[in-house]
Amino acid sequence: MARTREPQSAIVNRMLKGEATRDDTTTAQTNFLLWLRQEWAGDGDQALAACQDVLTAAGGEEWRALPERDLSAHVWLFSFSCPSREDLPGQARNWVTAVGANGGAPAIARLVRHLRGQPE
Repeated sequence: MARTREPQSAIVNRMLKGEATRDDTTTAQTNFLLWLRQEWAGDGDQALAACQDVLTAAGGEEWRALPERDLSAHVWLFSFSCPSREDLPGQARNWVTAVGANGGAPAIARLVRHLRGQPE
């Protein structure tokens, strides 16, 4: 019987809630590296630039006005969720909507920095 692969977004959600296991972290890192290879031919710079572009386009002026550290946190988390390159703008719009419904961009960025061990 084949095992169904869990969506990366479910693992990332557990990570944000502080409920991720060591296996979750390893799986998420592996999934991210596969995503980079499969969707972006291993070009991390291109992937992050594209993710930043679609997030700022989806978020409009509010997201373009975010401090660089907040935007960087969102770009990292959005890219780590392994969005499909085929529907990157649509997924960015969904992301911005979800962030707004869960405390807003600055609050989520603070959480991401905290989880990554980065200073406030």
